[in-house]
Amino acid sequence: MREINLRKVKEDTKFEKNILYKIDRDMIVPVIEEHEQDRDIVNLYCSLKDGQYGIFGYEYRSSGAIAKNGWKTTDVLICMVDEQQKRIQSFILDVKRDISAFSDDLFKDGAMITAIKEVRDFIEQLNDENLHKTSFLIYYQADGYEEDVKFGIATRSFEANKFLAVADFLEKLKYNHIEKPSNMPDLIWLKFQRNLNPYKTQVQSLRNFAEKIVEVGGKEYKLQVFLLEKNNESDFEISIPIEMNNK
Repeated sequence: MREINLRKVKEDTKFEKNILYKIDRDMIVPVIEEHEQDRDIVNLYCSLKDGQYGIFGYEYRSSGAIAKNGWKTTDVLICMVDEQQKRIQSFILDVKRDISAFSDDLFKDGAMITAIKEVRDFIEQLNDENLHKTSFLIYYQADGYEEDVKFGIATRSFEANKFLAVADFLEKLKYNHIEKPSNMPDLIWLKFQRNLNPYKTQVQSLRNFAEKIVEVGGKEYKLQVFLLEKNNESDFEISIPIEMNNK
């Protein structure tokens, strides 16, 4: 197969956005999300066998043909390539500080809309990154390679019950089976319902997400959830093994 343009990883490489790197040996690829007071760190432990190499992209988007604005990316795109078996195992993952950070009180501080948008935007990220991946894997597929793809999220907490509660509320709202909270004035209640009306179609997506299922490219996939653990006062961290599984 003719080669695609990949940048070699050196000992002092600082991974740049929108660049495809070639992983040609066992190594740890750190993905670091900086916040004001702390950091989220995902260490990708890449293991290779003979005839294998990896392709890594940090916030990678297909270059040239698409505009920068309007397309989302994920923090991690990694493809493990086996030249002997003509197989590719891809992994798309995004780091979210805390996907479940919205209030337990769904009527408070825009909690429901926050939850809906978090899930919607995350799934859009996965779908867009999957398309970016296709922009170069198409050359492998033309050469007879088969691909398996997995999707993941790294976050400090994942509270499925909170997303199910939002889905339940939206479903009741859809069929007018919801009662107004006794302590909420009528006008505020009407505004609250009006603000949620555009999101009634998100019920199934929220239920799926709570059950660790995402729809990408019209297909459903199991979502791998990795919980970041506090390592010290400023770092939340997890290590993820990346290797080609047996077929």
